[in-house]
Amino acid sequence: MSAIRRLYFAELPQDYSPRQLPEIIRLAGELKEQEAVVYRQGEAKPVLFETERLVIRRFVHGDAPAVQELAIDRHHSDMRDKDHPWPTDEKGCKEAADWFSRQENMWAVCLKRDCRLIGMVTFNTVDERNMVDLGHVWHTGYWNAGLDTEALSLMVRYAFEVVGADGVFAHNPLDCAPQIAPLLELGMEVAETSQGFFAKDEKGDPVYFTGCKLVLERERWNAQ
Repeated sequence: MSAIRRLYFAELPQDYSPRQLPEIIRLAGELKEQEAVVYRQGEAKPVLFETERLVIRRFVHGDAPAVQELAIDRHHSDMRDKDHPWPTDEKGCKEAADWFSRQENMWAVCLKRDCRLIGMVTFNTVDERNMVDLGHVWHTGYWNAGLDTEALSLMVRYAFEVVGADGVFAHNPLDCAPQIAPLLELGMEVAETSQGFFAKDEKGDPVYFTGCKLVLERERWNAQ
């Protein structure tokens, strides 16, 4: 399993911008499997993470074409109608990329070898139980390759070790195995299920699906 087991920390130059990515990812040198670097600028939230195969960074306006590619892929995948709809037109994706770029809790997941954007991870909320709501969107061409496990395990470890969360949870469709597989691999368990819908069919009737809440509490994570 390509889960991250150890975090390192490094300081970014003050003039860092995600557009300098090819230069920035050389700061940590070659990483071993199951290692990750968290890049910080003072007390600010991280803008960049690095693993053996991935760079996870803040979005920029120029990500619009990659966001559109991800949105179109999602529209034709098993996740269609099982999440909030994404725009697939050029204007809508430019607006989405612009909005993503202003969020401190949304990161683009990119292949380290060529900086190709293949997904996103988010910390949506922290609830009253001090549990982080972890979200992810993944290009189907990279399902079942272990990269999603690598990215999500980094975010889970960051939530426990740095954020100080008491747990992590995620809402996903129960019947989309590639979407929930990396979460189950990390030790998350289905805590509850419910019927929901985000879309309607041509008759205007809701397109229902079974959703689930997956949970990993600190005690279970510490025991792994």
